[in-house]
Amino acid sequence: MELIVNRSIELIQQFSHAKILVIGDVMLDCYLRCRAIDIADEAPVPLLEIVEQSNTLGGAANVARNLACLGVPTQLVGVVGNDIYSTEVTSLLEDSGVKFCSLPTSRPTTRKTRVLAGEHYYLRLDEEQSLGLSPTENNSLELLIKNQMQQVNLVVISDYDKGLVSSALAQFIERVAHQLNLRVLADLKPRNALHWKALDLITPNLTEARLLHSLIQPRNDIHREDATLARSLSEILRCDVVLKMDRQGMLIATTSGQISQLEAICHSPQDTTGAGDTVLSTLAATLAQGASLEEAAWLANVAASISVSQKGTYAVSAKELVEAVTRSTELSQPIKLT
Repeated sequence: MELIVNRSIELIQQFSHAKILVIGDVMLDCYLRCRAIDIADEAPVPLLEIVEQSNTLGGAANVARNLACLGVPTQLVGVVGNDIYSTEVTSLLEDSGVKFCSLPTSRPTTRKTRVLAGEHYYLRLDEEQSLGLSPTENNSLELLIKNQMQQVNLVVISDYDKGLVSSALAQFIERVAHQLNLRVLADLKPRNALHWKALDLITPNLTEARLLHSLIQPRNDIHREDATLARSLSEILRCDVVLKMDRQGMLIATTSGQISQLEAICHSPQDTTGAGDTVLSTLAATLAQGASLEEAAWLANVAASISVSQKGTYAVSAKELVEAVTRSTELSQPIKLT
């Protein structure tokens, strides 16, 4: 175990040597924290008084924020609208240390507003346009992406199905990545996974993995064991798979056929919002240093335990990760299933 700890600290200390490009759907998450004061006169619904409003980065912007917080020089390519929310996104990214290469469009900046009062989550309001980009916008986006890909050593795709990543764009990214010998890691909505032919790693949760498998092989039984599901996806898509299983930890399936499991570290999470972005970011930062997938997944599991122990969307710092790793002498090592 001491060897794992020492190796992990060494990798974290090298995060600043990585250069990573994030491509995906940029979002602004708005939180309205309220106080329930009565029942409204005009309808039998709660009357809420807003006591606090805050904004945070979501989607691909949160992945980029997580990478920057780990000390990774990070670039982000995404689209925003010509509105006040794009200004807020740009400001938050600048504060996080992310270089934002934005493509302004006529569509609105994707914004999600959550209304909360005490421990109650009342509703979420989404302001977005998920239609694909125009041919002119696509051409501009491809040029922007190609220029940025020439400056990095790993690419991360964060696709929330908001119209940015089309089949044509996926093929373009894979072609340029092949030319530049860049690895591509991705967190994808299942129906868009078929856009890709040469990914190196995907990070679905269990629900997404089952849906993805049913789309790829609709006649096969999707109610299979988790390890079998992870292996099957890895074989079909010809890429490594890190299957996120919430309180059951992670399963790692490699293209060589090896399956490993990592137990969850935090068994009483405060909030799992954004934890998937933490996992993806830590995997990317670690793999960019030439680490093995097993080493990267172990670190990502530790980072996730920090993230879910905090309330709200939380970005883990390199310092926190080192401290957690140093205290992790009693943590379990990956369990090889095959």
